[in-house]
Amino acid sequence: MAVFTPVSLEEATAYLSQYDIGDLIHLEGIEEGVSNTNFKVETTTGLYALTLFEAATPIDDLPYFMDYTLHLDRKGYPAPGPAIMTSGETIGEVSGRKAALIKWLPGRWPRNPDTRHAASAGEYLAKLHKVGADFAQTRENSMGIAAWPHLIARCEPKASQSARAMAILEDFRKELDFLNGVWPKPGALESGAIHADYFTDNVLMDDDGNVTGVIDYYYACTDFYAYDLAVSLNAWGFTPGGQAMPDMISAFAKAYHAERPLSDAEVEALPLFARGSAVRFTPDAAL
Repeated sequence: MAVFTPVSLEEATAYLSQYDIGDLIHLEGIEEGVSNTNFKVETTTGLYALTLFEAATPIDDLPYFMDYTLHLDRKGYPAPGPAIMTSGETIGEVSGRKAALIKWLPGRWPRNPDTRHAASAGEYLAKLHKVGADFAQTRENSMGIAAWPHLIARCEPKASQSARAMAILEDFRKELDFLNGVWPKPGALESGAIHADYFTDNVLMDDDGNVTGVIDYYYACTDFYAYDLAVSLNAWGFTPGGQAMPDMISAFAKAYHAERPLSDAEVEALPLFARGSAVRFTPDAAL
């Protein structure tokens, strides 16, 4: 359950009084999510999400995340832009946690996505890159290639119980050695603000498979657009058991390319970035 920090109605009412959003009608914990505490908030002016930021989210980077989603929202992209307090701030505090009230987006993430969903998601990843291209702030990718040795090392205590698991970790280290030798340098490919966690559960859709919202920007950073695409292709194009789904990969990639054409260099880099994405997320998922 994603309510790690409880919030009473009295605490919520006091916090929400800092916004011009009417009176609190209903407060409900949201079970989905693994990093932060989330509540669905209904007031006399509409629906919002109240997020309390837990230890996994870097507090110093909250202004970047808020400013980025506000930038996207103001330009018409379906991102959960933050509500602004009467003081002009977007970040407050409730129950001892930094907090933000953000726009509630309709839809649900697709539990059994097909090529229709993949194409819609691919289109909106490309739109994300285009709409955010003029976002002036930058943030280093805290989960970029420099962080991957740490992810692998964190798996070692658990993996040490199995010879097979230790062999897999050794394969990861060899793969990382290879990637470090060939990873593109900054500026080698087009880059800008990316989502960096564009998995199925972060893309909301309606019943017809149309994107209604893209959420969870707490890994957002400045990096290669093609890397963000590769992360997404791995996320949308493989079964939970690791079997490739070529039709899903094709639908996603074609829709992305139709909205934001890839350069030849970006296309050439995609297999490398896909390998890097596997090193980035596989150890993380095993922890």
